[in-house]
Amino acid sequence: MKPVVLFAVVMSLLAPISHAATTLKIATLAPDGTSWMKAMRQAAADIQEDTAGRVKVKFFPGGVQGSDKSVLRKMQIRQLQGGAVAAGSLIDIAPASQLYSLPFTFRNLNEVRTIRKEFDPYIIEQMAKAGYVVLGISEAGFAYMMSDKPIRSSSDMSDRKVWVPEGDLIGQTTFEKGNVNPVSLPISDVYTSLQTGLIDTFVVNPSSAIALQWHSKIKYVTDYPLLFLVGMIVIDDKSFAKLSAEDQASVRAVMAKAFTAMDAQNEKDEAGARDAMAQNGIEFVELSAADKAEWQKLATSTVEELASREIYPVDVYRKMLQRLKEIRQE
Repeated sequence: MKPVVLFAVVMSLLAPISHAATTLKIATLAPDGTSWMKAMRQAAADIQEDTAGRVKVKFFPGGVQGSDKSVLRKMQIRQLQGGAVAAGSLIDIAPASQLYSLPFTFRNLNEVRTIRKEFDPYIIEQMAKAGYVVLGISEAGFAYMMSDKPIRSSSDMSDRKVWVPEGDLIGQTTFEKGNVNPVSLPISDVYTSLQTGLIDTFVVNPSSAIALQWHSKIKYVTDYPLLFLVGMIVIDDKSFAKLSAEDQASVRAVMAKAFTAMDAQNEKDEAGARDAMAQNGIEFVELSAADKAEWQKLATSTVEELASREIYPVDVYRKMLQRLKEIRQE
């Protein structure tokens, strides 16, 4: 066989290997068509282009792969390579993931973003030690108490049927400290449960309440943010390690850009959702100083209880509170 012909044959055999694509299958509860999913699909397209097709990202939106817990289980058996999950679902994987989710920690978005610059790396490092690559931490916004009756204090909740996400130990503990036995359900069951009366109260951010149509079942929003919601895209580190260093860098860069844009868009979406709810006749209930003090007392009790159970890294949380104190003084 002539050398030129032999070279052509060898190259034809190697070509399929060199161009073989790795597909990262990522599941999420986020409904298709939301601004978040649009941004993620654009990021997937950018990653495929930047890696010349070597890396493809396939999203499974709307909970078709099950709850966050189900997604994490499927990642363990390699049915999925990643998940866009709520921070609460990562509580058993890395307690550091709960730092931003403790009740009444932040007062406004500026505090969150200032703190994130210093503490995101710690969360990412702890997740890496647990075997997960964090491609992005997403600001879902502040969550508020929403119900068919006005709620001003914890005593107003005595007859409320409150939903908490399945496996949400922070939410569960918070309401139990308020002498309420919450109803734990997967997110997919919430709307039906609101229709049947199994639950009548929930805590969520305004844009999610509208996207999931939950807002149609409530009349009041307690206008005092209970907690800040955080989500993450996590990838199994073994799956990520299969990518070349160049492709890993590309994936990280595209996702970092996408998450920055999403956080800015989410801020606009949250403001728009509040306006939309008010225009639809939902009343935002203002609290007195005494009411706020009562909620803060409940939060302190909750945080102490969670600390005793090592649900979050106490020493790091105290450092974060000290930084918040300094930020507020500034």
